Amino acid sequence: METRCAYCNKPVQRSEAVKSTLIYCNGAQLARKENEYCSSRCAEHDQMAHEA
Repeated sequence: METRCAYCNKPVQRSEAVKSTLIYCNGAQLARKENEYCSSRCAEHDQMAHEA
C-alpha cells in the first residue's frame, strides 16, 4: 500500500515510511500530531517549518 509524504507529497510505501510526531502551537497550547514521511530529513524540515 502506498501513502504520501506529509512534507514533500512524494509517494512512499507504508513499510518504508518514517513516522514522526510533529509538535506545534495550536493557539496558546502545544499540540502533537503523528505524520508519515518519506525520510527523516523531511520529518525534520516539517518540524522546523512549524516552529515560529
